[in-house]
Amino acid sequence: MLVCVADGSPITGALTRPGAAPAIETFAVPTLASLPEDLATRWDAVVVEDGESGWSAQTLLDHVRACGVSIPVVVVCAPSHETAGIALVEGGAADCLASDRLARLPVAVRAAVEREALAQRLARLEAASAGWEAMLRAFFESSPAALISVDLGARVTEWNRTAERLLGWSQAEARGQNLVDLLGDEKVGGRLLVAITQAAGERVANLQILPVRLRRRDGQHLHFEVWAIRRSGDLAGVVLSLTDVTQRWRADRMREHEIAILSALASSSDDVALMGALEQIGLSASGTEARLWEVDARGAVQLLAAWRRDGSGDVVPSPPPDHPPAVVARALERGRLSFSETWSANPLGDWLGIPVVSGQQVVGAVEVRALGSVGFDDAYVAHLTGLGSYLGAYMARHRVEADFARSLEELNRVSGERLRLMRLLVEAHEDERRTIAADIHDDSLQILAAVGLRLHTLRRRVDDEAARGTLDAVEQMVGTAVSRLRGLMFNLRPPGLDHGDLLGTIRDRLIQVQQDEGIEYSLAGSEPGALTTAARVTLYRVAQEAIANVVKHASASHIGVSVEERDNGCLLRITDDGAGLGAAVDNPPGHLGLPSMRQRTEVAGGWLRVESGAPRGTAVTAWVPLLVGARSGPGSAS
Repeated sequence: MLVCVADGSPITGALTRPGAAPAIETFAVPTLASLPEDLATRWDAVVVEDGESGWSAQTLLDHVRACGVSIPVVVVCAPSHETAGIALVEGGAADCLASDRLARLPVAVRAAVEREALAQRLARLEAASAGWEAMLRAFFESSPAALISVDLGARVTEWNRTAERLLGWSQAEARGQNLVDLLGDEKVGGRLLVAITQAAGERVANLQILPVRLRRRDGQHLHFEVWAIRRSGDLAGVVLSLTDVTQRWRADRMREHEIAILSALASSSDDVALMGALEQIGLSASGTEARLWEVDARGAVQLLAAWRRDGSGDVVPSPPPDHPPAVVARALERGRLSFSETWSANPLGDWLGIPVVSGQQVVGAVEVRALGSVGFDDAYVAHLTGLGSYLGAYMARHRVEADFARSLEELNRVSGERLRLMRLLVEAHEDERRTIAADIHDDSLQILAAVGLRLHTLRRRVDDEAARGTLDAVEQMVGTAVSRLRGLMFNLRPPGLDHGDLLGTIRDRLIQVQQDEGIEYSLAGSEPGALTTAARVTLYRVAQEAIANVVKHASASHIGVSVEERDNGCLLRITDDGAGLGAAVDNPPGHLGLPSMRQRTEVAGGWLRVESGAPRGTAVTAWVPLLVGARSGPGSAS
């Protein structure tokens, strides 16, 4: 409250005493020129002492009216001037108090402020009541939704500024025209007419229409959510409220196409996956045709598939074009969306190229004939590029899988050829061993046996003791040579291997080791009846090499061998109680026998495992199938 009094006036004390009135500000105003300019914004009321030197309450009231300010003025005057005070109240003052009744001053000021606030509210209500139609008109024109008023024949009567902005026609151009002819086709028009008729009836005050596709003046189509509201008043008709949901509708369609292309690419059939993905890209670009071009490993571009909206399409269309069009070449070169040369001038009938990308590599492009496609904003371009990336990831993975399959096929072929050559090599070794053993038996042993007989005969004819001693020594050397040749012949090709006696052959080897090295042995199990000679030879060579390793390196006192049929194959296990191989079990330094053992079992279609024994020593386990090619068995290992 602005108090216009002289310094030390009792009015200030009356207003500022405890409990009088809150937020009172005293301002000493010596003259009218000293009044603040913001009377109505800073203060709620003015208290003036009439008759003070340099002051006149009437002059203050005139100044307030001249400023156009609505603020209550409370006048304090001398008791003798009470008649003049009443005149001031009639002239516009809010109240007038005699200076001998200042105790009432806070109450009078508060009442004046409340009366002024009430008067202002009543003025606003009167203005609103008087301008209700103007308010409705202002709301209609400033609404963020497109508002269109139509009569029962669907002719436009009103059309607000938002409708002008969204649909392209001015109100003058739209007024009087049929709304259906102006915005929609027959299908959309039917829905609008039904909504108008129902909303205009007595039962339905308003009716919502699901998003409809309406045509702008420039031919572009937008999607709107429409409410039809019955118009009140004397004129029968309906007000249509149109909210642009094109972005939301487009986002929903984009999401649906993304889900659909991912579902298509999850198909187990490559042809179905490619055609499904191509269809989704074509539909997402509002296309009628789409072609998928692929860049092969040599960099050549070839047509891979084609799709048409009528449902026809082919993987590897015949005959394919000789070379891709320019729009595809640009998409492949730049790695981004590319349009045909006439796109900006004539969108209808144009083609666009969508790059098919995997990581940083462009693996192809999709060529789409997009009839009437406009509005390629950043979000739409990113959407189409994303669909191309999905397809690119699939094609790259498919290419990797195809390359892997070809590499695996080639590796299997090379591995099979290697195994075949190794099998031939092993067979050649065995044939050579058999030949050498036969040659020793038929040639060297026979000759040495004959030499031994002649020495024995000669010894009986010689009487010289010295000569007879020499002949005894020579005869003993010949016998030793014969024995060693027989042992060599046995090691080269034990006869039992060709007669189905694997255990007997291994036993002979163990007996020889026991005699020569003093190593005890145990032999258990039985040979499967279906074991082939080749498999028998393989298992014996593994046992022979394993036993030799025990003799040379293990310092063992016992060797255990078991043979049994297991999983359509023959399992051989050789254990010892020696020093063991420790950490070098897979590749002990200086050993050449283990790789040979492993190669032999692989050639036979089996496997070999070498591991530490329990509680000490080494265990060698080999398995070979009874039938060639049946590679399985327990604990298959390298």
